[in-house]
Amino acid sequence: MNRALNALGDRWSLLVVQEAFLGASRFEEFHARLGGARSTLSSRLQGLERHGILEKRPHREDGARMGYHLTPRGLGLFDSMLLMWGWGVRWGVGGGRAPIVFTHQTCGKAMLPELRCGDCGEPLTLHSCTFTPGPGEGMESLPVQRMHRRRQPSDEAPTIELVDLLGDRWTALVVSVQYFGVHRFDEMQSLLGIASNILTDRLRTLELSGIFERRLYEITPPRYEYRLTKKGMDLYPHALSMMTWADTWLKDKAGPPVRIKHKCGAALNPVVACSACQGKLSMADVLMKAGKVREKA
Repeated sequence: MNRALNALGDRWSLLVVQEAFLGASRFEEFHARLGGARSTLSSRLQGLERHGILEKRPHREDGARMGYHLTPRGLGLFDSMLLMWGWGVRWGVGGGRAPIVFTHQTCGKAMLPELRCGDCGEPLTLHSCTFTPGPGEGMESLPVQRMHRRRQPSDEAPTIELVDLLGDRWTALVVSVQYFGVHRFDEMQSLLGIASNILTDRLRTLELSGIFERRLYEITPPRYEYRLTKKGMDLYPHALSMMTWADTWLKDKAGPPVRIKHKCGAALNPVVACSACQGKLSMADVLMKAGKVREKA
């Protein structure tokens, strides 16, 4: 997960990748859809190009102009993007221009993407999978970056977008350690090497967003641990897809850091499937429509 986050960068990079999947290729197209400073967009495009996710090549409609296009490595992110969008629809998390209506052309039905085991066909969930350390076990360091000020959610009604949750590297890593049974503040801080104020901020955001819940485990003094809610556990398929992408496209000489096995006994073999017919989904047979999701209470 860490390796994938290092390649993708931040929420702006994730937004750029999203727009690339939605048809943008020229600089001006990205800027018109995303806004923001042109220098910021230029920096993210260059970063994604450097990591082999985008590449520059002549635009098909005008060979004199260059466009940014997804490489095979970039196209490999489709599964994780589809699962990210589907999670946002299921839980009413706003996603700006993210698609909210999906139709599987093969069966002709509206659906939401699901992650299933390629061997037995059953859903891949946090409680149906087990892990063992792999040969590449260990935590890669995060590159030092200037921290941007985050929007602070309200205590009464947190407003957070999809990319704020899944495009912020610290938020994603704080969620990820839950999958390995790390629930207490000190344990998270030690494992991730995260500053206490940043960890406090991310935990508060995740709690207010309904992804974490606090549980008292010591009365004097009061100490709490953090546990995934049902909404939080539903992020696990997205994490698996990101890990699979990193293991495929960002291989390390030491090998994968963790090995996942489904309860059927098969090694991790994830397939993104249609919730209506359970058929395998691909870019070619998924129609998507953008809009605004209805926020859940």
